[in-house]
Amino acid sequence: MMFSPSSKITIGLCTAVSLIAIQATPTLAFDPTGNEIADAFLTVLDGQEGTVESYGAVNESGNAVTIENLVITDENDQNAKVTIATTVLNGGAILDGGRLKLDALSLQSLQLASDDGGMSLESLDATELVLPSAEEAASGGAGSPGYKTVDIKNVQIQDEDGKVADIAAISSSIDSMDGDLPTSGTFSLTGAIIDVNQLEAEETKSLRELGYETLSLDVSASGKWDPEAATIDIPELKIDAKDAASLSISLALGGVTREVIEQLEEKSNKPEEAMGLLQNVTLVNAKIRLDDASLTGRILDQEAQKAGVEVPVYVAGLTGSLPLMLGMLQNKELEGQVAQAVTEYLNTPGSLEVVAAPGAPVPFSQVMGTAMLAPQMIPQILSVGITANQ
Repeated sequence: MMFSPSSKITIGLCTAVSLIAIQATPTLAFDPTGNEIADAFLTVLDGQEGTVESYGAVNESGNAVTIENLVITDENDQNAKVTIATTVLNGGAILDGGRLKLDALSLQSLQLASDDGGMSLESLDATELVLPSAEEAASGGAGSPGYKTVDIKNVQIQDEDGKVADIAAISSSIDSMDGDLPTSGTFSLTGAIIDVNQLEAEETKSLRELGYETLSLDVSASGKWDPEAATIDIPELKIDAKDAASLSISLALGGVTREVIEQLEEKSNKPEEAMGLLQNVTLVNAKIRLDDASLTGRILDQEAQKAGVEVPVYVAGLTGSLPLMLGMLQNKELEGQVAQAVTEYLNTPGSLEVVAAPGAPVPFSQVMGTAMLAPQMIPQILSVGITANQ
């Protein structure tokens, strides 16, 4: 409920996280196994852009069905292939309407290969799964697979030149539901190590100049939606880059009714229409916090060196120009807060925190209208404050 070096790599990772629920078609390209649970699962995988090319032994023991050496190909790219060494379907049942319910799914040793890179993962384990029927998936009306927990271990992502990133673990949980809609959950990504030299973005050179050969990241988030109160609370979304900085965001929203959530799901492929649905959603409060772990010092060292001065002299020049730059805010009290906080932070990098705490919830329509007509008024309508090193 509540993050590509290449399109194929991105598709591959999303494929794994989404349990490979690509659009399905009732016409099967694979030979049926004779086991209804295995066939229902393979039907989900055998989609309009994917084909179950082959599989090995299919065994049933108690409530567990095991499929060995599963191979899925992309009919639009003959060089793209997914292989799964072992797939175990536990507690499977065919529901009314053709949906497949699984108490647990385990994928072991998944490999995605294509000309422009690939991805592998050691294991994917999910619980309390409900996968769409072939008809639902083909019509696009089933949404994403439902699940209780997903745990992915030891992911490697490559481009055509070599390994780009390792991810030790990805975990997601849906902790409560309101009908078919999730109301609370958590997400975490831990031990992500990105090889800066393998990235193609323009920022790569800047990162190397700052002394980063690799980036080590952890990401965590949690959230809760209360359908009766029509509120969403995200206590923290945190991105922690080791030896660089961590960014934390918290957010509380109002006006998020069941109707809004349902319509947002329906408009997920139409972003302009989806934005229109947010007009009556309100901002209750928000906080953004940056905690430095050497990134600010590295940037100041680099910029001071380019300017040919010592860091204290460079910082003094920056802070001395703040009054002129902040005049556009047309808010003397806030100008003073920003100048004090930024000056303190640049002289002694620690933390910088921006808080929006309006006296009453502010509709997004008002925020967007103000941003277009009088952007300098945004800090006032949101009651924005800023502090450093607290």
